[in-house]
Amino acid sequence: MKLCLLHSKPILLTLLPRQVFTVCLVYEINKGKASPWHPYFLHLPRSYSILAAFGELETQALQVDYAIWAAQKAVTKAKYEWEQAFTRMKELKLKPPLLTFKAWIWATGTCRQANIEDPVMPEASITLSLKTLV
Repeated sequence: MKLCLLHSKPILLTLLPRQVFTVCLVYEINKGKASPWHPYFLHLPRSYSILAAFGELETQALQVDYAIWAAQKAVTKAKYEWEQAFTRMKELKLKPPLLTFKAWIWATGTCRQANIEDPVMPEASITLSLKTLV
C-alpha cells in the first residue's frame, strides 16, 4: 500500500526516507475528504510533545544546559529538514497552512508515533511502525 502516489516524482529522491514519508502524509491530508486516509486523520492528535516543537519558553524551562542544547538542536534539525522539503511541497501545490513549519512538526510527530493501515483494504495492508522508517 502506497501512502501517496509520489513514486514517479524524481524530486523526492533528494530527501531522506523520513522526509518523503512526512511529505506523503501532508500530501494525503491536503486531499481532504478525497483521501482514503481522511477518517484516520480525524482521530490524530493535534499536537505532540516533541523537542522540535518546543518554543523558547519551553526550552529555557528545561534549565539543564544539555537539555536546552538538545531542544535547540532538535528545532534546528527540524527546520533544516523542513527547508529541504519545502520546495518539493510547494511543487505539489499544497495548501498554504500545510507548508508551515508548524504543520511540518505535526506531520513529523505523526510519522514517528503512529501506525498506519490501509482503511480501504485492511486485509491487504501492511501495518508500518513509523518509528522504524524515521
